[in-house]
Amino acid sequence: MSLNKDNPHQKHLRKQDLLLASKDDCAFFKEVLEGLSTAVVWVDANEKIRFMNVAAGEIFQTSTTRILGRNWSFILPGLLDNIYLAQEKKLTIHEYTVELADFNKVRVSCTISPYEMNGQTGWLIEIFNTERHHRIVEEDERWHQYEAGNLLVRTLAHEVKNPLAGILGATQLLQKRHQPGDKDLAFLEIISKEVLRLKNLVDRMLGPKLSATKDYHNIHELIRYVLQIIEGEKPANVYVKLDYDPSIPEIMMDFEAMVQALLNLLKNAIQAMEAHGGLLTIKTRVEHKFTLGAFTYPLVAVLSIMDEGEGIPEEVFDSIFYPMVSSKKKVQA
Repeated sequence: MSLNKDNPHQKHLRKQDLLLASKDDCAFFKEVLEGLSTAVVWVDANEKIRFMNVAAGEIFQTSTTRILGRNWSFILPGLLDNIYLAQEKKLTIHEYTVELADFNKVRVSCTISPYEMNGQTGWLIEIFNTERHHRIVEEDERWHQYEAGNLLVRTLAHEVKNPLAGILGATQLLQKRHQPGDKDLAFLEIISKEVLRLKNLVDRMLGPKLSATKDYHNIHELIRYVLQIIEGEKPANVYVKLDYDPSIPEIMMDFEAMVQALLNLLKNAIQAMEAHGGLLTIKTRVEHKFTLGAFTYPLVAVLSIMDEGEGIPEEVFDSIFYPMVSSKKKVQA
């Protein structure tokens, strides 16, 4: 059918088509924003939140129904004194910290841009989770600290081991030259025993000589086993909260080494809460593309230990992964 430019009915149809296309475009753009991995929030001219995608809900650990209609500062308090500062140009704020409902914190960068949606003026806030980037940088720095400290300890251990072998050999020769009952034998026996003790200490610093025995184990069974061990040491004012991911399969591990590592962590957490008590949370999760040191693993199981203790003092925080560094006031022999 041919169109008559002067036909008013046809003009009305074209106008309806344009309106429908506009609505379809809006729905399309909303669908695109919804599918982004970047967290996106749209705020109207009255500074009310009118749209929030799934990624934003994951960062703030909430649903859209609880957020829509609230002032934007409800989820981003203190980000800007006045959002109208971003009315004419895009603004980016780095190193902003989002406090979550579970009292954890996530570091983000926020970009606020003037943005029109459904014919209404407003702002689009893009929130980039930088926690993983920060963690990778911090892990890399700590890994280098650990490697440097480990190299120093191993070098010193090797240097100490050689003279210890000489002292032990000389002591054993002197023991052979003495007759049973000689007074000097008692002193030589002390020297021999102390040198052997130091030698064993150096061997422990150098690490185990035998390769680890690994087998498949359930990580939650490991936690249950260690909790049984420390049950008698746990004060009455320390409560344990278990937050498990049941989808984690059995993992190839050195069970004895993992028991020792987890035992040390839980004992430290309990000791940090001895004075006033608190909640000890043990959390397991599966994470994708996890970076540790110089390597990125496609899939890992993460075991987190969180306590409500006094925390690590700032003066030792940066060096906590060096050997022999501790913030404990009482050091057990």
